[in-house]
Amino acid sequence: MAGDAAANPVAAAEAAVAEGVKKIQIYSSSSSSSSARQVTPFWKEKYERDAKKYWDIFYKRHQDRFFKDRHYLDKEWGHYFLADKDGKNLVVLEVGCGAGNTIFPLVATYPYIIVHACDFSSRAIDLVKGHKDFSADRINAFVCDLTVQTLSEIIEPSSVDIVTMVFVLSAVSPEKMPLVLHNIRRVLKPNGRVLFRDYATGDLAQERLTCKEQQISENFYVRGDGTRAYYFSKKFLANLFMQNGFSVEEVSICSKQVENRSLEIVMNRRWIQAVFCNRSLVQMHENMSITEKFLNNYDDTEVDVSDSIADMFGMSPPADEK
Repeated sequence: MAGDAAANPVAAAEAAVAEGVKKIQIYSSSSSSSSARQVTPFWKEKYERDAKKYWDIFYKRHQDRFFKDRHYLDKEWGHYFLADKDGKNLVVLEVGCGAGNTIFPLVATYPYIIVHACDFSSRAIDLVKGHKDFSADRINAFVCDLTVQTLSEIIEPSSVDIVTMVFVLSAVSPEKMPLVLHNIRRVLKPNGRVLFRDYATGDLAQERLTCKEQQISENFYVRGDGTRAYYFSKKFLANLFMQNGFSVEEVSICSKQVENRSLEIVMNRRWIQAVFCNRSLVQMHENMSITEKFLNNYDDTEVDVSDSIADMFGMSPPADEK
């Protein structure tokens, strides 16, 4: 019993609470990822091959009830959604739109934006089209696997002002992430922005998945329902985008201590937030040295925020991450 608790920080915390300890703080271990036992090649290939099926099952089970509407985009990135000076509609591409928890708050807040919304789960797209606020005049919702299909065959090249990627790239295998970025870059205007938020290394959920021996590769895990999650470091994310035609405008690790009052446990949640710009080759060369200097001098100080856990991640933690 003691050995199990030592191997699992969650079990240890719950045991301590049972013994009368007032409050336990749970921190993640930065060394756990490299030493974790990984799933077999058979299961790794199966999770990759059946990724769409697992997300279809997810949306069949949860419908639009799992994720909360993400109203923080206006707060965090509102200035990027300001109306065009020429009076033209602002064109937004939401990658991995799910049930529409990002696009519907955006459409309600900014009446002049037009949204392309794609997801590789057909059930997710059905939920978007069945939403009470769906309007085909303002929302073009379609099924697309950005690791396989060509986005520019559906959306006019260089026509999108803003791409939003909110907890979506983490569901893609690391080796296929460049395919996604090349795909969105084809439809993004020169100097168009990518607004990004996703899981960060050191998040408590990563520690729990490591303890359950659910690691696929470094920082890449499978949840109990078959869906997958990658946990980004700041350096990995910045290099990924720079190597695929983007410059880094902002990148930060944010953290929040979340208290489970029933168990008297304080948990550390972490996520990464960034803004990238679609630059020309000349602009990329000029920006490269600035970005490298920024990354080298960055001391990994975390930004502590006051948002609730639901506002932070725009979701309720899944059962295997509770």
